[in-house]
Amino acid sequence: MDGFKLTAWNIAWADTLLTELGRPGEPGAAAALRAEAIAAQIRLMDPDILLVGEGPRGEARAAEFIERVAPAYRLVTRGDDRLYGIQGRQWLWFLLHERLGATARLLHLDRWIGLTEAGSGGFFGGRNGPRWPVAMPRFVKETGPDGRPSLSYDPARMHQHYRSPQVLLVEIEGFRFEIIGCHLKSKHIGMSPPRGVLAPDGFAQHPEFVAKVVEARAKLATEAANVRAYLDARFLEDAEHAAIVAGDLNDGPGKERIERQFMLHDLVTNIQGDVFFASRFLNHALFDMADEQRWTARFRDTLDPRRRPEILLDHILFTQAFTGPDRPCAAPFRAIRHGGLVEHGAHHEANAGLPAALTTSDHRPVSMRFARRSAEP
Repeated sequence: MDGFKLTAWNIAWADTLLTELGRPGEPGAAAALRAEAIAAQIRLMDPDILLVGEGPRGEARAAEFIERVAPAYRLVTRGDDRLYGIQGRQWLWFLLHERLGATARLLHLDRWIGLTEAGSGGFFGGRNGPRWPVAMPRFVKETGPDGRPSLSYDPARMHQHYRSPQVLLVEIEGFRFEIIGCHLKSKHIGMSPPRGVLAPDGFAQHPEFVAKVVEARAKLATEAANVRAYLDARFLEDAEHAAIVAGDLNDGPGKERIERQFMLHDLVTNIQGDVFFASRFLNHALFDMADEQRWTARFRDTLDPRRRPEILLDHILFTQAFTGPDRPCAAPFRAIRHGGLVEHGAHHEANAGLPAALTTSDHRPVSMRFARRSAEP
């Protein structure tokens, strides 16, 4: 084969859509329109490998959903819902197009835990995946000596992936590589920003809110570090490791107000790695896409109202094996120049006739094309 296209798409609450499809009457009819639009968008994008975020819960429901919206694709499964390490109703699924001459299986969660432990030196095995300590803020409602609630940090609290990353082991014509599918923790805290939080002393006046937003971001950042620990461990096993990280990271490059004031980093850096160790650094699929098109969701941040609402939450990154000149250790497929894109065109066409309530997703998919390297002279 000459190459393949990978697409990562957070379809947004597909499990809820599947439930609505089974209801009689008007709700089912509306859901059917959205399902048809999702199917149309997948056909328009036409990926060879599709990573679905916020997919249905469990293998049986995922198979039912995929049969409806992507019948030309094969769902890669483990055979037991207990082996995914995912809680809740938003699951991760890999789909392979029937034309793709590839075999694929999912990495066992025990292997993921072992490698993240090896790559970080500080993880602990848990029922749903690795657990690790995070110094998260703790809000104490009882008033302190100054008559105000207190805010402190608890270094002993533990966290684990709510949705453990799923690693697809792919083989195409003898070439083996991995795709690490992610849907990292949301920044959602279940609490609206309090009145006056934008004032110069707004954070000082609302310590409970600060505790929640910083805790959510601390968890998110350490989930990204967990993915990086897995990659570092794999590089110790294979210096030319061919891997792709894809999915909804719930953040992107750049620093929002909370990051600027409390954390001083952006999330993608945690996964991309250190440029001083260039052989382990990850490249971004959208590196050479026009700036104004490099976004996957619209969200107006109450805490950062001057920031543009178009944000980049969904990503595809890949190791150096997929780049550079032809060489003996290079992967037989290379990420092509201008091969990365946000699927704005397919999203627009599939949703053109739908009301806002039936939009296929609030996320735009991200794709990357990989082409076979030129034959050696």
